[in-house]
Amino acid sequence: MQPLIELQNITKTFPGVTALSNVSFSLLTGEIHALCGENGAGKSTMIKIITGAHLSNSGEYLLDGERVRFKSTQEGIAMGVSCVYQELSIVPEQSVAKNLFIGNLPMKGTIIDYKTLYAKAKDVLKELGLDISPKIHAGTLSVGQQQMIEIGRALTRKARCIIMDEPTSSLSESETDTLLKLIFKLKQKNIALIYISHKLDEVMHLADRITVIRDGENIVTVDKKDITEKQLVAYMIGRNLENMYNKKKVAFGDVVIDVKELTSKGVFQNVSFDVRAGEIVGFFGLIGAGRSEIMRAVFGVDKYSSGEITIAGRTLRRGSPNSSIAAGMGFATEDRKKDGLMLQLSILLNMTIVKLRDLNFFGIVNRKKQREITDKYIGSISIKTPSPNQLTGNLSGGNQQKVVVAKWLMTAPKVLIVDEPTRGIDIGSKAEIYTLLGELAEQGVAVIIVSSEIEEIMGLSDKVITIYEGRETAQFKMSDNPTREDILEAALGVVQE
Repeated sequence: MQPLIELQNITKTFPGVTALSNVSFSLLTGEIHALCGENGAGKSTMIKIITGAHLSNSGEYLLDGERVRFKSTQEGIAMGVSCVYQELSIVPEQSVAKNLFIGNLPMKGTIIDYKTLYAKAKDVLKELGLDISPKIHAGTLSVGQQQMIEIGRALTRKARCIIMDEPTSSLSESETDTLLKLIFKLKQKNIALIYISHKLDEVMHLADRITVIRDGENIVTVDKKDITEKQLVAYMIGRNLENMYNKKKVAFGDVVIDVKELTSKGVFQNVSFDVRAGEIVGFFGLIGAGRSEIMRAVFGVDKYSSGEITIAGRTLRRGSPNSSIAAGMGFATEDRKKDGLMLQLSILLNMTIVKLRDLNFFGIVNRKKQREITDKYIGSISIKTPSPNQLTGNLSGGNQQKVVVAKWLMTAPKVLIVDEPTRGIDIGSKAEIYTLLGELAEQGVAVIIVSSEIEEIMGLSDKVITIYEGRETAQFKMSDNPTREDILEAALGVVQE
């Protein structure tokens, strides 16, 4: 069968960097082809060449066996090649219908033909399985629904190939299930899909074939049935990960943080827990359960109605991050790009921002000491960068996450909260983050993890607390060997008598 898309010996270089080196790839009509690799492996560059965002330096790009050279993404879209990126391009203040047909609105002369627009939009929404009005603003939709609208937009453009870049990274479990069902429906319509995800269970569930690239080079292309998840990981990172979580037994110390009857009216209620020195406590629940809101209140970003928080016996001032930091708490937020980092600034400035008071001498920052401490943490937690002056926005997701964690490590925290610490990062970086969190526990730090991945929570935690609709439903000591089903049921509000 002639491939729909074929790349032959593609090379792409940027100043000082070879992003792709003699990469070959093929995509068949009606195939789901997973593209796997660590952040920085070259996946994004490859997508941009396929869509027309970049031109290759050498090699051939064939569409239906004919040589093409897209000079823009618009040219790619016109030829049936669309991409749904991780960062959605929804226009929130415009209607669902306009978002579906953006750039291709039905017109009567110079006026939008709204009757035709809404009729066509209804047909697309029905195909997507979305029971919503085409007239409502797209900004009112959930992330999962917005993702569907992006896919619908590709369908309105008669896409023959749809590329999906980390499509489930911000979706709930039910939204993910809906999306995966839609992907299989698209396959049945003979639409080809390139699927990019760090969630290897999704890759193994969906893909017909899998291609792995590492350091800009082809490593393997293989039928899904001929590879195991463990082998896939080894291809991606160039080594075996015998124990992903590598959790060591730590003797716990005294209670470091004690939270009693924490309540924020209408958000969460009567949440109580404590964490000991060296203990890792995981918070698990569905998206929207209130986990992140609880942590924001604990750190002092959000105010709460009642309750008490103490660190090493010191009561924290309500709604005061400065009080929390002074008491020894750090907080790596869920959205590292929005709340955790200043992407337009250097690694050095991002890492030392909470230490500037200590590095300041009569209003002048000690630049030598600032550089020394930054270099120390870049080395100790293996941040991959040519220089501490590199813009943080140019780093891979895994390295950005390490910068966030390093920022708080510089404060020598007694308590570290990490919210979704591995969202959107590759398998190798995940393992490094897991090792780092384990090492902090060994050093006596009280660690709190919030995660939507139950395997991550069970693999890392000494104790798991489940949250459902803003209330605590259960606490599980992992030494008692609770099952995955026990934890999931509690997170769904099913409490065992």
